[in-house]
Amino acid sequence: MQGIGAGAVGAGLAACGGGSGGSSSGGASGAAAAGDLTLTTWGSDAEIAAFQTIADRFAEAEGVTVAIENLPYDQIRTVVDRRLQADQAPDLFRVSYTDVGGYATRGALADLSGTLDESYGSEFFPPLWAAMQYDGVPVGVPHHTDTSAIAVNLDHLERAGVTSLPASLEEAWTWEEFVAVLQQLKDADLGAAPFAFNYQAFGAYRWLNTLYQAGGQVLDGEESALGSEESRRALEWTKGLYTDGLHEPSVLVRRPTYPDEIFPTGQISMIQTGDFLIPSLEAAVDGKFEWGVTYLMRDQQAAADLGGNAVVVTEGARDPEAAAAFARFLGEQEQMQYFCEQTTVIPVRNDLADAELAFTVRPDLMPVFQQQATTFPDDLVATTVLPGFPGINQALVDNLDEYLGDPGSSTDEVVERLSADVESAVQQG
Repeated sequence: MQGIGAGAVGAGLAACGGGSGGSSSGGASGAAAAGDLTLTTWGSDAEIAAFQTIADRFAEAEGVTVAIENLPYDQIRTVVDRRLQADQAPDLFRVSYTDVGGYATRGALADLSGTLDESYGSEFFPPLWAAMQYDGVPVGVPHHTDTSAIAVNLDHLERAGVTSLPASLEEAWTWEEFVAVLQQLKDADLGAAPFAFNYQAFGAYRWLNTLYQAGGQVLDGEESALGSEESRRALEWTKGLYTDGLHEPSVLVRRPTYPDEIFPTGQISMIQTGDFLIPSLEAAVDGKFEWGVTYLMRDQQAAADLGGNAVVVTEGARDPEAAAAFARFLGEQEQMQYFCEQTTVIPVRNDLADAELAFTVRPDLMPVFQQQATTFPDDLVATTVLPGFPGINQALVDNLDEYLGDPGSSTDEVVERLSADVESAVQQG
């Protein structure tokens, strides 16, 4: 954990967290069970259980009950937005670092400066605390971070003749080596697609891993940098996985077809996935095959997405002081450590940076994610927390789906559209 506290994240300044779904306790349009406060979130079974345990602890300590409302990941933003517009917002909601700025610019988030003392932010990794600031005031509390690595069906790799995985970041597969492994899997005729990326819906920004691995970047000032040679190479390399039959064709960007739901069936041999999905993957695989993880592929450099989430209080919270108190409670050392250990995500408090965490599920896999988390490019982190980043993510959703799904689509055309949409998002943000 030393790298994430003092390395790329600490030096620069987060979207993920979250996963493919999780059942809804109250339905996409219904409220959660009655409570003094409501926290609206998405999450795996492990995440929801951890939230509930912490809510129970808060109720015992403070006498305030918190109802946890679990919505599907691909509905969370739509439902929260609709409720904000109707003045029916939850008291608190979970939000990706990528979306904090967008909600703050709309006036949807409460100013927490009156309930957090001036030294409060020093408890967290500086870049993530900086991501909680809008117009000089805090609008949320950092909760955790996470990142992507590659989950592998070890049985498939053995049958395809791949006998070992990279043992360190420095040994991570290059793009060329990765494609060669995928070709081995394809040639082995295992009845499974070799690979799938996790670029779906609000996670479309994870394609930026590939862009930054190629040495590219999103912006040059407020102008798009997506017309660069590096950007074009990243786009064409990604598309080549589809056109060469190395990527599951049904897993695109706009569709809610999530690779982590297919991987346990054995129909995809390797997927890019987040550490927060380890519990659900382990439960779904359920011993059907051996699986592990390895580092993301690299090109000009190693690069990974800054995922994770914060908790924010809405401007219309029924009891703003109690809601802020619960946000603070979630950010306390004991509660954050518990949540991260139960859900296999990475804490963002300075006093937990070097802690030995007792992850409850597959602790053997977490060092790969923790090391991968040291490869957040500073420029990507800074772009991720811009107020206009939700619009940048939407530009990726709108343009990458057709580009990757249509063999005849033009790189020149997608670059032109992406660049225009990205610049518009930055200006409107």
